[in-house]
Amino acid sequence: MVTNKNLPKLDLNITNRCNFRCTHCAFDSGIIKMPEFSLQSLEKILRETKEFGGKRFDITGGEPLVREDVGEIIDIGKKLGYKIELVTNGSLLTKEKLEKFRNQGLDGIAISLDGSNAEIYNKIRGRDKATFEKVVSNILETKKQGFYTKINTTIFSCNLEDSLNIVELALKLGVDEHGLYYFTPVGRGMRSSELSVEPLKWLNFIRTKLKKYKNSEMKISLEIPIIEKEKMKCNSGCIANNEQSHLQILPDGNVYPCAILASYGKPIANFNKCSIKDIWKNKNLWEKYWNELNSLFEKLGSYCVNFNSAFQMNNYRCGKYRFVCPLRKYELGEME
Repeated sequence: MVTNKNLPKLDLNITNRCNFRCTHCAFDSGIIKMPEFSLQSLEKILRETKEFGGKRFDITGGEPLVREDVGEIIDIGKKLGYKIELVTNGSLLTKEKLEKFRNQGLDGIAISLDGSNAEIYNKIRGRDKATFEKVVSNILETKKQGFYTKINTTIFSCNLEDSLNIVELALKLGVDEHGLYYFTPVGRGMRSSELSVEPLKWLNFIRTKLKKYKNSEMKISLEIPIIEKEKMKCNSGCIANNEQSHLQILPDGNVYPCAILASYGKPIANFNKCSIKDIWKNKNLWEKYWNELNSLFEKLGSYCVNFNSAFQMNNYRCGKYRFVCPLRKYELGEME
């Protein structure tokens, strides 16, 4: 773990409240209650991070728009020179909110969409047809208002085939990026591990069916759980440990190196007890943290996710494949 580099990115979970109860929620949002940051605490985090290289942060949750002061958070971040993305389920967006956020300088909005129609979407999000239609309408409005617009799709066994239709819908809506992210059973998702797609099936699906979109003007990003050893030219291991690319900070002040470890409630420290800089730069703290996590990873078969509850990852370990960090993003062209 390198501790002398700057901290480029923060994921700020500003609330764990949510108006949805999605099957796969890593944070069990809407169920697990947490205190929330004051605007003063958020400004303190952002000022500290800016002092040692902070460049961007995501406003996320829970559903961040259940808080009515998202605009104030954007104002604080833009005055400090941050690039800011809002990550939302899209249901609480309105034309008026989008206009306000645009005038405040919000850079991008990522909206979750897991089905090309209401029936499939609602299997995952647990909402009605009207909600689905509203989310699609808000995606279109977001793009119209000039935001960098991204659709996030989580891939399950129940929407795998429909993912092609979602890509087509994303193209039709004119979004800038479409993220197709493999369902990892963490948080609330641990109770639905049977919905995971068999890893090799997903890898083959990418190469045989999604590949036709690789030259699309829309960026397509992917997550995968395995890759052939000889095809993996870049590091496929834990990005939190090996690359130190960001921090995940939950509303209770607990600080994590990634969302997966946050879902296990394994914080490295708490912001309310020490500064972000003291956390980020403390080599001994990080070494102790990763050593303590080894026992957890051993129980999970040397992985950070309990994939074996859905299928035997050990079947891949001894062969030509190797595990890929579930949070690592790849572009479609890299999967050939």
